[in-house]
Amino acid sequence: MDETKERKWITPYEALYGVFIAVFVTFVILTNTVGVKLFSAFGRILPVSILWFPLTFLITDIVSEMYGAKRARFLVIMGFTMSLLLLGFSQLGIYLEPSEIYAADEAYVSIFGPVWRLLFASMAAYLLAQMVDVHLFHFWKRLTKGKHLWLRNNASTMVSQFIDTVVVNVIFLYKNPVVFTGDFGDLMNIIISVYILKVSIAALDTPFCYLGVWAVEKMTGVKGEDVQ
Repeated sequence: MDETKERKWITPYEALYGVFIAVFVTFVILTNTVGVKLFSAFGRILPVSILWFPLTFLITDIVSEMYGAKRARFLVIMGFTMSLLLLGFSQLGIYLEPSEIYAADEAYVSIFGPVWRLLFASMAAYLLAQMVDVHLFHFWKRLTKGKHLWLRNNASTMVSQFIDTVVVNVIFLYKNPVVFTGDFGDLMNIIISVYILKVSIAALDTPFCYLGVWAVEKMTGVKGEDVQ
């Protein structure tokens, strides 16, 4: 292939979209592996994934604004597909007979054994919440004629985060003694705590949404209000 044509094909606009996909998928995979751990902070029980998963909605909103609904949905589907690959290969790893010199098989199984339920919960919640987020973002964008980015950023994220929080925690934690020994009240405490924190993060990430959109516009010359 001619190098000049190749360089022209990979425009800054397309390159940045690739970066968004890479970061987004990484956050999703981290959520389904490292993010399973629960920890206590300020008297609340929280999953480790709270440190980065809310940022996936920020990325979705920036991509929705700068690349449109179709590419935002593709971003979501890529995260879903990579989660399926994680599920498949983690279960294959458990199924394969361990070598006699491998001493950590029990720990391996204890970590990845219950991952199917986490992944099912995560994928169901993730797919539903992210699709709702994209739909509501563009609904508000059409309604406001491309104005008030703060409104569609916050309104779409708050609704979709509520859906994600309820679905993933109910499916993964409820009556799952492998990772959760609390009662229904404890489960509701986790859901409320996580959602409050997610909403707070959603409100705080609004300046970063504006910054992200501005940065993409500056580097690519494409205006968000011109993207459908």
